[in-house]
Amino acid sequence: MIPLFSKNRERLMGMGLLLSLVISANGQTPVRVDHAATVAYVRSCQKPNGAFGPIDQMYTDVAWTFPAVRTLQLLGASLPDADSCLANGGQSWMEKAPWKNGPWYWSFYQKASLYALYGRNDHREPGIIPGSSWKFTYIPRKNYTEFRDYLKGIFFDMESLWHMTAGILALGGKIEKTDAVAKFIRSKQLAAGCFGNHLIHTHAAVRTLSTLHLPIPNRDACIRWIQACQQEDGGFGWSPDHPSASNRSDVWYTWAAVMALHELGTQPKQMQACIDWLNGLQNADGGFGDHPGWNSRLYSTYYAVEALQVLTDDAASAISRKTIVRPADQFIPEGVYHIYQTQHKTPVGGEGMVDSMVNLGFHLIGVKTKETDVLNEQGMSRTVREARAYAARKGYDIEIVDCPENYGHRLIWFDGQPADHVSNFMIPPEMDDTEHKQFLASYQAGKANLPWDDFKEQVIKPMVATGVLFYPELDYTLLNAYLVYDEGLYNDGGYNAVPGAHFGNIDWVRHFPYHERWVGKLPIVADGDAHGDMLAWQANLDQYRNVFLAKDNSLAGYVEAAKDGRSVCVIVMPEGEVRYYGAPPAVSYLKKHLDEWKWW
Repeated sequence: MIPLFSKNRERLMGMGLLLSLVISANGQTPVRVDHAATVAYVRSCQKPNGAFGPIDQMYTDVAWTFPAVRTLQLLGASLPDADSCLANGGQSWMEKAPWKNGPWYWSFYQKASLYALYGRNDHREPGIIPGSSWKFTYIPRKNYTEFRDYLKGIFFDMESLWHMTAGILALGGKIEKTDAVAKFIRSKQLAAGCFGNHLIHTHAAVRTLSTLHLPIPNRDACIRWIQACQQEDGGFGWSPDHPSASNRSDVWYTWAAVMALHELGTQPKQMQACIDWLNGLQNADGGFGDHPGWNSRLYSTYYAVEALQVLTDDAASAISRKTIVRPADQFIPEGVYHIYQTQHKTPVGGEGMVDSMVNLGFHLIGVKTKETDVLNEQGMSRTVREARAYAARKGYDIEIVDCPENYGHRLIWFDGQPADHVSNFMIPPEMDDTEHKQFLASYQAGKANLPWDDFKEQVIKPMVATGVLFYPELDYTLLNAYLVYDEGLYNDGGYNAVPGAHFGNIDWVRHFPYHERWVGKLPIVADGDAHGDMLAWQANLDQYRNVFLAKDNSLAGYVEAAKDGRSVCVIVMPEGEVRYYGAPPAVSYLKKHLDEWKWW
């Protein structure tokens, strides 16, 4: 789901590419941009409360405020009022909500960096005060939970170690017994010089050692390995030679390489090509995207600007003055599609459940049945079979399918972390014998605790081939999310959808801020994850749904719409704010036709 037309931009292969869109005569206007346009873009993301958030949303959190303020600082622009930024953008959504599980270490790093940038110490991080002493302990992560354990000096991987180290030092703390830290990092170095066989691990290792004034082992080999990650286009992938489709030039990988090489006292071999590639990320709005042609984000803009600053010592001058053609407006034509509503993993029930779901405005539901019930009943649970029969007798326009959570599925992520809550998809209602056998094989393979590459080959790929959206409930880390979703985006067997709404903290794009990277690229899923019946779960059914544009309300119609950019995750927050996560043409269409589908 990327724009059809752009200047010197890459295109995704094998995807829907929004073929249902009409290109308007508006747009395609040449625009001159430079560093001043970047400053203007960043300021356009500032909200009335003084902090920063996504350009198309009203909320503000640290994951948008830190990169915004840091980018303004790098470009020599005046900084926003500190009190407003810190009061309204100095915390993560997890702290505000609150919620116990989420990207705590990354959020802490951003928070500490933001407070340090303003020279403030009123961050409300218990025990982290100037002069406080810290001893670090490695405890590997055993499941999907990431808690606020940096307050105990605990880290679980290389990135959590770096984020905790940088955060504590930024807030005036001191780290004791660094020999144990050095020993952990050295244990992860490979003969090639990298750490953990990934650029992001290597970046974290190098910066942690450098910040603690510890020697970097096998320094020359490490430099060569990082430099070898540079791609022909000038950007950096995450490995010199890994065959994953996710291993391509990205602004995060390029920033990480530049920062690590700088700590090592050197720079990319093809430095000008790197500068040119970074400049090629700038859009007509002045911001920078993750890849050429991708929408601007505050974080991708920050990565690009800081990388240019480190490479040239003058980010403002390094952002070349250039003419960019603003992409033409796109819209979905009128009268072609109907508007339907769905949710994944809805409550189990009988005839009353069906009546209620129809009354609530649903046209497709994925009922959270038990996977054993599906297996024992030849690919469709008795609950769903009876619900479908009842709906047919009543003449209801609703499609009902199974959507179990597959709790028995386990895998080992790329970096060795064990994982659960990794298999979610609606099951096609009319599988033939071949598809049913494949479903059985995929289900059994999912219980074998396979490494990621084997899991995607034996579990995800075969089910995606039957026409489903396959997504994890949790993606564990930023590094892991980039890998598993990009492998889906580029048809390399990864997840082809991203969780965007869930009970509890509701908005999982805000809760896991890096999810915004895939809005408009992959389907954003509204996951009910029902843990109760209709009576217990109705509030969640009223809070978020996928609203999609299709010719019919079948599962196949929904999946086609989602892949083609015609499904939007719509969230109604308790205070009444409505959030839309999807491709801009679909969001615009739904807003225009709000009275036709508004359920609240």
